[in-house]
Order: sequence, then structure tokens, then C-alpha cells
Amino acid sequence: MAIDYGRKRVGVAITDPLCTIAQPLMTIRHKSDFDLIKRLKCLAVENDVGLILFGNPLSMKGEPTEMSQEIERFVKKLKRLIDIEVKLWDERHVSKYAVNKLKGMGLGSRKEVIDRVAASIILEEFLESKRV
Repeated sequence: MAIDYGRKRVGVAITDPLCTIAQPLMTIRHKSDFDLIKRLKCLAVENDVGLILFGNPLSMKGEPTEMSQEIERFVKKLKRLIDIEVKLWDERHVSKYAVNKLKGMGLGSRKEVIDRVAASIILEEFLESKRV
């Protein structure tokens, strides 16, 4: 399962049991870390998830940004409360790519859709890296 983390919305994508296809699942609107953790735990159980991958928006130089530091803090909380492996994945330019992908398909650029498409791109990149 891949996550495109945001302060208000979180895009979620999952893959099939053979880990070949990444697909957007949903966008979660959350009000607190506790609320988000609870919902992610439920999704992980429902979808038999073995890994949760968080997009990590590093700077162009590969250095931590304010948002990547916020994500790291959230991931630390999540790791204490869930018995599933959690990893960070470099996601530079993923949201822009998601917008361009949606526009190319004539689907516009609603934020909720962008979030889950961005999560699916993060997951696609991760799955592709495992094949190479």
C-alpha cells in the first residue's frame, strides 16, 4: 500500500497480491494523526497489506524538506502502533506527474483524485524498482 501524505488529505493506492499492478484506492480526509492511523490500520487489514510505503518529498538536492520531516514524524508514530513494515520512498515530482497524467486522460485535476493517483505512481515506481 502506498500513501501520498498531506496535512488534510491522504491518497492511498494498493497493489494486487502478485505485486504487479498499482491502482488508486481512495483519498482519506483526516483531522488528526490518530484518526489517520486508525483508518490506515483498517485499510491495511482489509487489504492484507505487508508494506506501507510513504512518499517522501525531498528537495531537488535530495535533502529533507519541512513536509518530509513532518512525514517522518508521522511514520514514527505509525510504526509504534502498527505491526506492518513502513518505508519512505523518494517522491520528487510525483504530484506534478499525477496532474499531467490526469490531464492527458482528460480527467481534469481534482485534488482528491490527484492524491490517490500520486499514491499509485509512488507504488508503481516502487514495484518497478523491485523488478529491475
